[in-house]
Amino acid sequence: MIKAVFFDVDGTLVSFQNREISDGLRDDLLELQQRGIKIFVATGRAGQDLARTGMLRDVGFDGYVTLNGQCCYEAGGAVYRDEPICRSDLQAAYQVLRNNPELPALMEGNGASYLTQINDRVREVYDYLHTEPYEVRTPVWMLEEKIYQFVPFVDRREEELFLSVMPHCTYTRWHSKGIDILPQGRGKADGVLATMERYGLAREEVMVVGDGDNDKTMMEIAGISVAMGNGIDEVKCIADYVTGRAEENGVSKALRHFRLLSAEE
Repeated sequence: MIKAVFFDVDGTLVSFQNREISDGLRDDLLELQQRGIKIFVATGRAGQDLARTGMLRDVGFDGYVTLNGQCCYEAGGAVYRDEPICRSDLQAAYQVLRNNPELPALMEGNGASYLTQINDRVREVYDYLHTEPYEVRTPVWMLEEKIYQFVPFVDRREEELFLSVMPHCTYTRWHSKGIDILPQGRGKADGVLATMERYGLAREEVMVVGDGDNDKTMMEIAGISVAMGNGIDEVKCIADYVTGRAEENGVSKALRHFRLLSAEE
């Protein structure tokens, strides 16, 4: 029996055509909770990004797996997974930025995020995300704070500048001009596993829903995995079920397919 569902955000709970959870999905998520099923966010975004966009509306999730699993916290804010990037890798990334001043990056902590600069490449990516760019600070900030995810705005040729000097990190690409660099591990899967331990959940009691490259690891550890119709082929291939697109109520369709919610009248 499914007792908890983990949802990716962009391309899953929120389509790339809209800026927030739809009315129907909002009601379905609240009904899940009323039925005793816990709901969790599992996103590459930081908590502050979710808050300032308002994309989750007034839905109070039971917990949040953020920054691709590196910072996880309960609804009340208590952090139970805290895995920042190691200092030596951050220092190496900082040097790359100094040597390549044309390359912008996002530095993501828990509570604050900043861009190193804003240029046309940054504007293109943030238009895609339907999000206003963060404020700009000098890259030195990343050496003074805990950074859970470092996001250089680079193409496939440029990414090696950073990856080659950050040996304790892994990465996932989510845009033709953007990658998430995070501590070595299994990304979202590590956050989901930490959440399962925190709440006493077994694998067969967990469902995950996602669409992108960074969702693959959590699909591999879940009792039931669902891929969005708008998801990449690699995700669809490993999912137990492929539902509709985000803008076509795909999440709600999946919840009813597995009978977590009653069929629509």
